[in-house]
Amino acid sequence: MKRRDFLISSFCWRWIGLAAFGCLTAAQPVSGQRYLEEAIPYRNSALLRTGDGFIEAHFTRKAYMGSAEPQMAYHSYYRDSIYVTQGGYHGQPLHGKYLERYVDKGMKVLGDYAYGLKSGKWQYWDEQGMLRKVTHWKSGSETGKFSVYNENGRLQQQGYLKDGKFDGIVLTYPASSDSLEYEKKRYRKGKEVGMGDGSWFGRMYDRVRAMLF
Repeated sequence: MKRRDFLISSFCWRWIGLAAFGCLTAAQPVSGQRYLEEAIPYRNSALLRTGDGFIEAHFTRKAYMGSAEPQMAYHSYYRDSIYVTQGGYHGQPLHGKYLERYVDKGMKVLGDYAYGLKSGKWQYWDEQGMLRKVTHWKSGSETGKFSVYNENGRLQQQGYLKDGKFDGIVLTYPASSDSLEYEKKRYRKGKEVGMGDGSWFGRMYDRVRAMLF
């Protein structure tokens, strides 16, 4: 009898131990799943038809609690439409690749968004497939190197922008491919300044940037 009672007791304790282990392991995925949701951004995309073509936009469904800058224009997706709102966003902020196409599926606009704001390199094409502009954005501000091309694909102008305004040395090329001359001007916050104006550091900074065109 004692051996039988011992076996029954051992069997019961074994099942209790397995049940306790099962409860612990069952509770574990909850925190693990929460960690994955925070670590991996959840994105989605939409294909929209417009009057002159198509838009393929990526956006995030994760709640974005970042503070919105009042002077910035935020782009967001909501119910098959894209909204532009200053100082905030309506729906899910665009996040990731953004692509516009003409009716014939030719490229029109290609760029990226970061939580509703334009970011990185943006390219623009005309209906004939010619590249017309390349520019850069930083946190919703058109800041960085830019290039403009004419209808024949020839470089027309290049330089740097800051908050959408000329900043530094800007080169403008003639429309004719026969001429090698170009016009060089220097700007500060959108206003033209002399090539020798300002501090020595500022002049050298603009010259070095111009060498990187």
